[in-house]
Amino acid sequence: MDRKKAREYAFTILFQYKFRPDDISAVLSDFFLEHDAGNQGEYIGSVVAGVVKNIEEIDKKIEEFSRVWTVDRMDSVNLAALRLGVYEMLYMDDIPLAVTISEAATLARRFAGEEAAAFVNGVLGGIQKQLEAL
Repeated sequence: MDRKKAREYAFTILFQYKFRPDDISAVLSDFFLEHDAGNQGEYIGSVVAGVVKNIEEIDKKIEEFSRVWTVDRMDSVNLAALRLGVYEMLYMDDIPLAVTISEAATLARRFAGEEAAAFVNGVLGGIQKQLEAL
């Protein structure tokens, strides 16, 4: 499995997290029972666990740059793509920011359309500018 597919799986699990936050361990266990993640299992597990562990900081950053929406009112697809993207941007130094933004926008586009992709791209682009200024 390549990283692109692993990101899609992590995105799917994070999408489910919004609806089953108390059950994320079971969701992750079920995923690994049903899918052979191969060499990307560690990435998927660490991203999902990392998002859950740092959810307050990640959601605060999303709200800071969305300027219009709180995470409670945000579309579930957008929120999953943004949480994945923000986690990668803040905690995974080995992934270029532009790659993270492109992949998150692609996921949003695939599952929710062009407007979702533009929104995700805009929020993550703002975070990228802030991080690059540090």
